[in-house]
Amino acid sequence: MTLCIIFDHKLSFLPHIRHLNDKCTKALNLLRVVAHTTWGADQQTLIHLYRSLIRSKLEYGCVVYGSYLRILDPIQNHALRLCLGAYRTSPSSSLSVLANEPPLYIHVRRKRLSIQYCLKLSSTAQNPAYSVVFAGKFKLTFDRKPNQIPPLGFRVQPDLHAIGFKQKDAVQSSISSTPPWLLDHPCVKFDLIHHFRKEDTPPEIYRSRFHELCSYYDGFHRLYTNGSKIGDQVASAAVARNSDKTIRCR
Repeated sequence: MTLCIIFDHKLSFLPHIRHLNDKCTKALNLLRVVAHTTWGADQQTLIHLYRSLIRSKLEYGCVVYGSYLRILDPIQNHALRLCLGAYRTSPSSSLSVLANEPPLYIHVRRKRLSIQYCLKLSSTAQNPAYSVVFAGKFKLTFDRKPNQIPPLGFRVQPDLHAIGFKQKDAVQSSISSTPPWLLDHPCVKFDLIHHFRKEDTPPEIYRSRFHELCSYYDGFHRLYTNGSKIGDQVASAAVARNSDKTIRCR
């Protein structure tokens, strides 16, 4: 399977959308065969095939182009009808709900992929695409041409603002000058876990063994971590010397 993006001289991406429509239509034939009513695959397997063979093509490079997605709607609707065994008259919105697949025309997944790409890009200022997305050049030009497809940087700004993203708060990633294969491998000891079963060991034994380990590693810095979950709420904590840090994960 060859993935590509076709750039036309007007950057309308309409030839790419048409090419993508043809490729996905051919992929529907395979899904149609596997979705046989008597010996075909189950619904979950068919949805996995749709996501692997069709949705992956629809999403490849979708952060670059930003229009004509309604042309691709029949592809997704047809695929979901095959996966769910639905009638032709079934509403496309109902198919999306049953398959847990957002419609293409409301751009939910495209927005998510665009936001994820921009968040990752914000931590690598040395990337050539960084200045293109975050510099905001030619804004007045595209404001005067509302029919022209704006670049990714302009399209994603409202979404980044909605999630509270601030460019100045992005931590820049860096590559260590020391190759990972030259780093010292950490020594992890599982004595307390391997030698004693938690169900059969009194707390006093654990405490005694813990003090033995502390005396063996006298002079080392100690860092304690813990995590807890109550219902659907998850939190973690870390304690080192005279400082502690707690954070709610979910």
